[in-house]
Amino acid sequence: TFFFLLISMLLMSVYLGSAEVRADEDKLTASDYSLVVRNPPPKAYDPEEWRAFFQKIADKQVTCVTVALDNDDMLRKLTKRRIQQNNLRLMLTPGTDMDNDAEVVKAMEQEAKEEEAETTYFTKNFLNPLLVLAGMIVPAQIYYDIVKRLTEEIKELQKKEYNVASVFVTFEAEEGQRNALKALSVGKVHIWNNNIKGVAPEIVFQDRVLFVEEPVEPDSVRWLDLSSTYYKRLSMWVFSLVVTLASVIFAGLCVDHTREKYGVYTAGVLVSVFNSIIPQIVTALMTYEPHLDEDSYETSLYLKITIFRWINTAILTKLITPLTGNLAGGDNGILPAISAILVSELFVTPVLNLMDISTNVYKHILAPRARTQEQMNMYFQGTFYNIGERYTSLTTIIFVCFFYAALYPGAFFFGAAILFVQHYVDKFSLLRIWARRPTVGSQLARFSRRYFFYGSLIAFFVLSAYAWAQFPYDNICDPVAPTSGHAKEYMHFQLLNGTVLGSVTVTQETDVQFCSQSWKNSDVFPFPPTSRLESDDMTYMTASQRKLVDMYGWSALVGVIAYLVLVFGANFFSFTVSFFKGTYSPSGMAQGIDYSSNEEIYGYVPQIKLPGFPFPVLACDVDDINQGLIGWNDEKKSYDFHNMLFDVPWKGMKRVSRIEGNTRNTGQINDQSEYAESAATEMSRLLPSSAPIFSIIKHYPPSWLQEILDSQREEPQSATQPITNHTTTSTSAAPKVDEKTAKPWWKLGA
Repeated sequence: TFFFLLISMLLMSVYLGSAEVRADEDKLTASDYSLVVRNPPPKAYDPEEWRAFFQKIADKQVTCVTVALDNDDMLRKLTKRRIQQNNLRLMLTPGTDMDNDAEVVKAMEQEAKEEEAETTYFTKNFLNPLLVLAGMIVPAQIYYDIVKRLTEEIKELQKKEYNVASVFVTFEAEEGQRNALKALSVGKVHIWNNNIKGVAPEIVFQDRVLFVEEPVEPDSVRWLDLSSTYYKRLSMWVFSLVVTLASVIFAGLCVDHTREKYGVYTAGVLVSVFNSIIPQIVTALMTYEPHLDEDSYETSLYLKITIFRWINTAILTKLITPLTGNLAGGDNGILPAISAILVSELFVTPVLNLMDISTNVYKHILAPRARTQEQMNMYFQGTFYNIGERYTSLTTIIFVCFFYAALYPGAFFFGAAILFVQHYVDKFSLLRIWARRPTVGSQLARFSRRYFFYGSLIAFFVLSAYAWAQFPYDNICDPVAPTSGHAKEYMHFQLLNGTVLGSVTVTQETDVQFCSQSWKNSDVFPFPPTSRLESDDMTYMTASQRKLVDMYGWSALVGVIAYLVLVFGANFFSFTVSFFKGTYSPSGMAQGIDYSSNEEIYGYVPQIKLPGFPFPVLACDVDDINQGLIGWNDEKKSYDFHNMLFDVPWKGMKRVSRIEGNTRNTGQINDQSEYAESAATEMSRLLPSSAPIFSIIKHYPPSWLQEILDSQREEPQSATQPITNHTTTSTSAAPKVDEKTAKPWWKLGA
């Protein structure tokens, strides 16, 4: 069985690896043309300097440069302010200008009068105070005060000087990215020590040895975490891991108590409940754990949830079960406990996922009471999910089946049924229930295959060896010199627990002796699990069992060594080599397709996805770039409405007022006729010597594209027809809302 599974996994890994390469070659993305600089000089703000440097290195045209700043504190305040302001806006009369403080105050007063007139005595004096206390209703005045406080804090942060955190460079051709990565691939020792004398002079930028790598996709970049240091990311990772392990201990105590009190099937249901709840807690905790991209975030989440579920589902059950319970039935038996867990995973977990209670509450209770169409659309966005959590569900079932396969071969059939149901439930959820997630690469899939899939297989081999080494799990051994004559009837027989039996008839002539068959009480080191675990004066294995155990045990030792050498050893070797020389190697073949000719590829435009918002919010000036690089399009509003540059006015703005309507009828926002009217006075323009406070993005289209854009600038298209096909619109199937008559959900008669 082991060798069949090993060959199957090897073939699966080869197939999936080649499929990843084919998929990467078949679908070109922005990361195929780009690189990211992780250690730029702190004052290297000028995109022109980065463009000139990389064009010289790669001998290819640079099309886009994004200079990301370490302004995450200010951006977090801006995002919080926008969320609170949006909450306030949804409570006021539709169309209220939220940037006009006097109009907001007037709308709040009008809303208070209307609510006073419409609210019943019971609602006003009993129901509403309870809802406010529970946090289900927040008065408009509280939102208003929070917005005012955040505004003052943001104004102070706008006075700070920010450094460059990362730089994203996009080439017109794939060869440009590959040439640059190959030329700048140097040993980590040179990078950490900034050893400019140890590398070629032409790859040094402003007296800095650059650390460059291929980035993730634009929508997977976590722009708020780019300035986080390695030590901060590591410390928060360790903290969340400790909390996960504490959750394991808590769940173990609860399951152990439930099993003793209510039986194995109730405990199995509790295990499934913990497997559903604890990942949500870990996910919430990881909002404080910084990551540079979604791939790293999902991998970290996957690691923690997998550790919890593996221990909670498989290892915990083994630890709390006495040795004699391995083959026993009833409440103390391990096989009924595992059977209960698998049955629960087969039925309880899929039913909970399909019920999707929270989303149904949003769609069928809150959505009909939405006051605006925008709010209605938000309720229909779908359930948030993590790809790492879904990978964990897969590997947990595989691990449980492998862990107990020697004693419970039927687990393979259970596992197949669970994975079959899980596949179709997840497929249905992906198409009908879940919300759209950022694009992630193959890092998580490779991590899962390399460490957890093969780790499950090694666990299967080692646990099978221990299973046969401790068989038959009755703690009864044959003494070296057995005596005979014990076959008779014994009267008034007393058990160790004090129970007295009237009579006991013994049919075996020779005596037996109590012994511990557990590896924990062995006189020798318990690994590998061979016949050495059996003591010299007490035996319980048969001759054929000893041969099987020896073969299993020594083979398990070889398997563990091979796993450590091939999996961890190969990574350690590559990591060690990377200290002294570059290790970059391109994946797949270059396709010879220009970046600008592919209308499905977007750019590295700093933007942040906020919960409850249909579109991301922008965090940079996008006036001078092709709007198709942004990656999405609001058909009713301009990008200015979604840009945080305009939320709190600051000295140095190019313009202070927003363009209201959709701007995709021109190539760039600055081609709009309203653009000149929205420009700020000369006194507020950014001085050349001043440092920017928002990230910078510059677009350098190739000559053929520039000619097209110039011709379109002369003859702009209609506002309903975007100038490029880089368009992502809201696909919500939400019903229409009459914004004039809609009332808040908490009002009676809504």
